[in-house]
Amino acid sequence: MKQTFLQSCATTVILLMLPFLANAQNSKNQNRTVQTAKGQTIDTLALQNFDEVIKDFDTAVTAQGKSKSHDYKLLAKEYNDFYAKYKALPERIKKYYREEKGFDFSGIYYNLACYNARVDNKQIALAAIDSVAKYGTESYSWAMKDEDLTSLRGEKKFKEAMAALREKTDYQHILQQSASYAPDSVKFHFTYANPDDSNLVRVRMKFNLDSITGNGDEISKIEKLMYWVHNTIRHDGQHGNPYPYNAIDMMESCKKSGNGLNCRGLAMLLNECYLAMGFKSRYVTCLPKIYINDCHVINSVYSNTLHKWIWMDPTFAAFMMDENFNLLSIEEVRDRFKDGRTVRLNDDANWNGSKESQEAYFNYMSKNLYHLECISHTGFNTETYTKGHQYTPEEYAQRIYIDLCPQNYKPDRGGKEEKITTDSKRFWENPYR
Repeated sequence: MKQTFLQSCATTVILLMLPFLANAQNSKNQNRTVQTAKGQTIDTLALQNFDEVIKDFDTAVTAQGKSKSHDYKLLAKEYNDFYAKYKALPERIKKYYREEKGFDFSGIYYNLACYNARVDNKQIALAAIDSVAKYGTESYSWAMKDEDLTSLRGEKKFKEAMAALREKTDYQHILQQSASYAPDSVKFHFTYANPDDSNLVRVRMKFNLDSITGNGDEISKIEKLMYWVHNTIRHDGQHGNPYPYNAIDMMESCKKSGNGLNCRGLAMLLNECYLAMGFKSRYVTCLPKIYINDCHVINSVYSNTLHKWIWMDPTFAAFMMDENFNLLSIEEVRDRFKDGRTVRLNDDANWNGSKESQEAYFNYMSKNLYHLECISHTGFNTETYTKGHQYTPEEYAQRIYIDLCPQNYKPDRGGKEEKITTDSKRFWENPYR
């Protein structure tokens, strides 16, 4: 799914409470206790009381967020009072709000630091920024330029906190620190469905792909297919992709429901279109070093004209180029991010019609290029599993995921159906050899 970066509290008050307010009524019942999803028994009155605290806090900060000028003293007081009330809760109730209601205390701590720094409450601000670093989910790059934190920059504690946060959220730095790739003996092989596959023929005819691609050269056809998918189905990270996971069924489902597809769904759909038109293509899951809540899926399609794989991202209608506007592969972009060479984003890159900034996209993809994952075979319905079907060893082998990792790194979410390799040369080999 797309990452937005934390803006200055002086400009935008982040509304953190809305997910909790939606569920506030759930705890208002006649019982004295409530059983949580994780089996805890919680005093209902305590939940009701803190739901009211959340509601009042949200009302106050929302009003300030809508105002043209911010009362920093008031905002600091609201955050300080709210945090004090939270700290006074029994530990099991705090755990309930954090773990079962998704309470975003990283954002709370950040705003706590910002507003207290604005009114020169340095000790409170420094303690809060230290907690921000421990959570490690806020943007280091933004924190380093956020004007709200200016008064703290000379403080030793602030510098220590930023050094710790950098190791977690300065994604280009993290990527630059990654080890190199190296040849290995792990056995894997990528295969691709032929365009004369009956289902891919259906995809080609159903979407009239010959008309979409037109009579241009190879690169124009590759780009036109990417733009068509981007413009036909919006990115929708709020709903799961409709089942079964193939271009025809997902497209029909989106038309009926009005929903879009997440980045994986868009890339899978585009992949089948590329295969149907005779292009060797994969959808690539781009992953961070530490998986928190987000990754991104794009396409890598092989160009016989350029003799290499090239980057296509249907979520953002994005492709990457060098300083001379030559198209780049995922491997080339990753290398350039690591050594600081020029990378360009196409000017018309956008997310659901909103222009995508190069800075934001590069930061997002720096995070998500630490390791890469592809399924061993791409074709129609690649990830749709038929209930009750007894898969043959050959079918099973086509559903193995290959994870390209730097040396001395092991993904934190690998499974038995995954092979880990450090051999980038074989991972990105010419599919026609």
